[in-house]
Amino acid sequence: MRDSNPPQRARICPASCPDGSPRLVPCGQSATYGRVLVLDGVIQLTQRYECAYQEMIIHLPLCSIPDPKKVLVVGGGDGGVLGEIARHKSVEQIDICEIDKLVVDVAKEFIPDVAIGFEDPRVNLHIGDGVSFLKAVPEGTYDAIIVDSSDPVVWWYRSCSGIV
Repeated sequence: MRDSNPPQRARICPASCPDGSPRLVPCGQSATYGRVLVLDGVIQLTQRYECAYQEMIIHLPLCSIPDPKKVLVVGGGDGGVLGEIARHKSVEQIDICEIDKLVVDVAKEFIPDVAIGFEDPRVNLHIGDGVSFLKAVPEGTYDAIIVDSSDPVVWWYRSCSGIV
């Protein structure tokens, strides 16, 4: 499905990836999809369809756990999943580990209706690598871990191709 009105860049923020390569975080506007968040050239979120993704990634696992109290989100820097987790009244603590603070800042500025989840008092934001964060967490700390990281792209598939 093509949008006849492609996103216009509202802002491009330079940042760097963990490997030191440059990264751009554009957030634009589309007549069809509303605000659009793009990381490394890949669309991560559109205002029009974010609710369907956020609801499925959160409610399916959390509804399968009796009274989840502590939830960890790895990635999810746009904050959308936080709002969905907050709808579960049994949840007392929501930790989010996002590798890139710039993603959080851009989301709060350009898609505040999605990033509003950061305002929940149960949310604790940790900036850093999710793998490193998990290594430091004692076993049994969380009732659920939601991985909402950006989708693997070319570099990921290239690294996999040599081992299959």
